[in-house]
Amino acid sequence: MKGHTDLPGARIDVENWKNFLKSDLGGAWLDSEIVTLSKPFSSDVENELKVTDDCYSFVAFSGHGRDGSVVLNDYNTDFAVTSMRPKSGRGTLVVDACRGVPDLVLFSSNLRVSMANEAIGKGAAMEALHGRSTQFCTASEGYVYNRFTRTANHRTHWESAVIASSCGLVQMLACAKGQASSEHASSGGFYTSLLMQSAERWNLRSSQSGTHSTKDAHDYAAGKLPAQQTPEYSPYSMAFPFAVRI
Repeated sequence: MKGHTDLPGARIDVENWKNFLKSDLGGAWLDSEIVTLSKPFSSDVENELKVTDDCYSFVAFSGHGRDGSVVLNDYNTDFAVTSMRPKSGRGTLVVDACRGVPDLVLFSSNLRVSMANEAIGKGAAMEALHGRSTQFCTASEGYVYNRFTRTANHRTHWESAVIASSCGLVQMLACAKGQASSEHASSGGFYTSLLMQSAERWNLRSSQSGTHSTKDAHDYAAGKLPAQQTPEYSPYSMAFPFAVRI
């Protein structure tokens, strides 16, 4: 879009989210339950957020932004983050976008450190991509054979966890005010990639059925991101299921 650099990682995020949500680990969402919008108008976003109060909504945005707003397209360059919040009784909003340019002097003095930390972040993001490729794109014969039973059980477990959660909204921002949200062109946004990686690592470590929450995913990502990118989670007292294991 005019005046903004291309973000190939944001497009990768869209596909990664779809693959994750449709997987058993991500809750076995149906194709009909997932809507993707590319360079939408504000009316498109608002229409999709018109849902019933008794459902759970998960909204993820990857792209350009500044503190308090995101860029939808050439015409909607200042769309409020608050306007992206799900209107359902329970919901999660993930925004992987910058929140303003840091002070120029401070940014310049920290550039060398930032570049070193970015390399660490890229490594984590690439590792997350490799894990997803194995987890969601490769199906053994046994996996295919048991697909329908496993999906049904994971879906039931997911829905039960959502119903057991308190009503409200969880907001997850990839960085703090004045910070940039980094991405890798081949694997997606650092924060988004690490959220999904957290679920995969948890699934490999766990030996019993259970739920990996949005808070668990955020805390994992926050601990892996480079120092100049500090994600925010609110309210910290609330969480919804992010991944399930049976």
